[in-house]
Amino acid sequence: MATERAVASTGGRTIGGRICRDNGQPVPDAVLTLIDQRGHQVSRATGDGAGGYVIESPAPGSHVLIVSANGHQPAAVNVAAVDGAQHIDITLQGNGELSGVVRTAAREPVAGATVTVTDLGGAVVGAAVTATDGAYACTGVLAGTYTVVTVAARMRPAATTLTVPDSGRFRFDVELAPMATVWGTVRADGRAVQDARVTVLDRSGATVGTARTDEDGRYAVADLPDGEYTVVVRGYPLVTGQVTITGSQVDHDVRLAFDADEYAELS
Repeated sequence: MATERAVASTGGRTIGGRICRDNGQPVPDAVLTLIDQRGHQVSRATGDGAGGYVIESPAPGSHVLIVSANGHQPAAVNVAAVDGAQHIDITLQGNGELSGVVRTAAREPVAGATVTVTDLGGAVVGAAVTATDGAYACTGVLAGTYTVVTVAARMRPAATTLTVPDSGRFRFDVELAPMATVWGTVRADGRAVQDARVTVLDRSGATVGTARTDEDGRYAVADLPDGEYTVVVRGYPLVTGQVTITGSQVDHDVRLAFDADEYAELS
């Protein structure tokens, strides 16, 4: 409404309105150029900080309004300059790009990772999935501060706050740490133990994962970062073992000190 009042107050042949992105956010300080059908500039103006603009045509007839702003693709709109004021809103597309490569600490590319970009208000402004070489590109990202979250299967999620410069172009490579799986078989007297409870504790003694063995005595506890752990199997007597995770998978079999039939009776 404020823009419309400003247009009406100038009189003559004026065009005014609001310049915004496709998500409705205003585009400040846009540059507007009005040209005639022969390509000659007939008027020029600058938008305000809230995305509003007013430009005047010195003569009636058909014209082209060109709008440009830093970090955005320019737009051209056909307009008919008439006596009085008219209201035209214009939408600009961002031409910024946040790109990079997602790798592991061993410099191996991570394919199929999801990279999500959110603004400080939590709104998603860009997203991409990495290619086979780990590369990604989030287009339409303007200058500003953002949170970048990278998620991949069997990897620890990574979140980073970064600032994209006025150019709208920024390269940001991501390094993900693998999440490992401890798995193995629980046996007693050479036989597989079904439904044994396996608990994995971190160095502080906190439980970070649990599992029960299947009919073949197998268990698996996933999504564990690198570190030292204690594997505890409920039995009589209690059985514990130490494991150190430095890769994506650790084998750890457990042998109970009594036979499988006795364990079934105790559990």
